[in-house]
Amino acid sequence: MEGDKSKKKLVEVTPGSEVVIDFVLSRKCRANVQLRSLCPASTVAFKVQTSSPDRFLVNPPIGTISPLSAITFQIILKPQHQLPPTYPRSLSDRFLVRAAALDQSDSTAPESINSWLSSRPPGTTQDIKLKVAFVGPSLLHHAVSCGDFDAVRKLVKRRNTILAGLSHEKADALIQIVASSEHPFDMAKLLVELGLGFRQAGMNVDEDGGDAAGRSIDDAACVDNLRRTEAEESERGEAILTAARRGDLKQLESLIDGVGGTIPTFSDQYGLTGLHAASIKGHTEVVELLIRRGMDLECQDKEGHRPLHLAVEGGSVSTVQALIDLGADVNAATRSGATPLYTAKAMGYGDIARLLEESMAERECQYSYK
Repeated sequence: MEGDKSKKKLVEVTPGSEVVIDFVLSRKCRANVQLRSLCPASTVAFKVQTSSPDRFLVNPPIGTISPLSAITFQIILKPQHQLPPTYPRSLSDRFLVRAAALDQSDSTAPESINSWLSSRPPGTTQDIKLKVAFVGPSLLHHAVSCGDFDAVRKLVKRRNTILAGLSHEKADALIQIVASSEHPFDMAKLLVELGLGFRQAGMNVDEDGGDAAGRSIDDAACVDNLRRTEAEESERGEAILTAARRGDLKQLESLIDGVGGTIPTFSDQYGLTGLHAASIKGHTEVVELLIRRGMDLECQDKEGHRPLHLAVEGGSVSTVQALIDLGADVNAATRSGATPLYTAKAMGYGDIARLLEESMAERECQYSYK
């Protein structure tokens, strides 16, 4: 009888084979998935498994569905302090929904369902694989700043209201990010094509054609606008770097909030960012703020120093601890091969060296001169 049941499609998943999660840094992110029973007479048992149990929770992970009814389970992403390494589609995160029809004699207790489904022989369950995609304004901003046209298109495709729903202020903030991207005019043109309001973007648009195909952007006005915005962006970036170096938390928050909560892509002639500056100065609260607001935890200067390297050089145990807690790579090496642990030992910082060793830093550090 179980063999007959397994040949039938027992459940269907809504909204489909991809779980789309609106990503926000340092916050729990949730997505709802509906599981609907297609069985007219039998109760269906299910369980949900993930390839990344350290990052995700499922509520409920195990349950039953009455005949021809539905249940909604929630996928919860634990707070993440860095942007996903790939987006929208995650290459490492997946879910498996396993379902099977219960006989009347089968127990419906969660622990019994778990072991029962795990012990089912191949071909007696329905297995549904779910992929994961991350979307949201913070990822759109990052994709724009990196000049990643493909990621921008895919993000908007999965949330087609993300651009049209932007307020004037948030649209301005996005255009400021566009100005510092590698191909600002092309990126601005793409965003308008994808739905960013023409007036929102500060561009002149000829709509005489009456449809999208007939619209043309006034190139000279657009480029002039972007150049002005780029200059303003550079000024803001320099101001943020200065505030971070001084440890001026209130000024920093004001500067970041003034550009829609995003941090301009800016570094000095040595490649140092505000996060580098705050790290070497030991301004722990500033470091935490910059990372929460989306600054790259592993950004590098021209010599390959990451914020953790400079926090170690600065000798601040609390800043080193904060960076480690936020996920910094304790084994990262500079261009010349120096790791944080090597630097701590070379400078005689025993407490920091022990902290790094406890955080699984390499105990044998090699240093190669170039």
